[in-house]
Parts: sequence; structure tokens; C-alpha cells
Amino acid sequence: MTDAETSSEVPAASAIWAVEQVTGELREAYLGVAAATVLLERVGAGCAHPAIKLARRSGEDALDLAGDAEFQVSDGIRRLRVAAGHRETATIGGLVEALDDVRDRLGTAADRIGRLPARITAAGQQLSDAGRTDDPVTGTTVRQWQDGAERLALMAKSLTSAAAALSSYTEGLTDGGRPR
Repeated sequence: MTDAETSSEVPAASAIWAVEQVTGELREAYLGVAAATVLLERVGAGCAHPAIKLARRSGEDALDLAGDAEFQVSDGIRRLRVAAGHRETATIGGLVEALDDVRDRLGTAADRIGRLPARITAAGQQLSDAGRTDDPVTGTTVRQWQDGAERLALMAKSLTSAAAALSSYTEGLTDGGRPR
């Protein structure tokens, strides 16, 4: 490697690193916006007020724009890496590694979410045990919490199913832990 090659790679590597940091922050913000959009959809369900409609539409637009921005930035990073000769060839091992990472993340989420319904149900039971079951607000709240807990249990099952499907797929791609 010549001094000219080294000096041109340093700014590119520095720029890539800086943009990767921004991309990480963008992903975190994206998750926050996605969560806020879901909450807005839930609390604004059935509301026809123009401000609520605008907020929904703007949130959805923001998510679309974030996805587009991430693609553009990531594609630029990829192009710089290819130009610098750092192109990674796709391999079965790389695919399996990426899918195993996804599987592990889904499994972790399933475990975490799987514990939430019991906590919600316990809080509802605590509320019911307080003797306010005749109160319509309390009764409705306990039912809503139970419905939410049931949906979270289904979500955990879905995540577990997705992780199992990925395990099955990657096992089919490998032979004894090694790519075929």
C-alpha cells in the first residue's frame, strides 16, 4: 500500500465511521417514531379531527422518509467500501450468521415480551382485589389489561415461531454447524 492509498483511505474510513454512527442514531430514532406512531394510532382510533389525521399521516411519512434515508446512506457506505476494495463476498456462512443473529434477537424479544402478560395480569388482579370491581372504570381497565396481556402472549408466540423457523432454515443450510 502506498502513502497515497493510505492517505485517501483514512478520510473515507473516517467518513464511513461518522455516517455509521448517524445511521445507528437514525435507527434508534426510527424505533421511537414507530412506537409513537403506534401509540397515536391506538389513542386516536376513530378520531376524525384534522390535527390527529395530520399527525398520523406525518408520522407515517416520517417513517417512510427515514427508511429511504437509511437506504441512501447505507448504499453510499457500501459503494465506498467496494471502491476501497473491502467488498465482502456473500457466503452461506455469512447468511447463516446474519440469520442466527436475527433469530437470537427475536428469541430475546420473545422471552422478554413473554414475561409481560403475567405482570399485567397480576396488576389487574391487584386492582380487582382492591374491591373496586363494581366501579365501571376499574372493570373496563382490568378487561383491557387482560386483552393487552393476551395480545402480548400472542406476540411472544409469533416471535418464538419466527425464531424457530429461522433455526430450521439455517439448520437446513448447514451440516453439523458448518455451511454445506
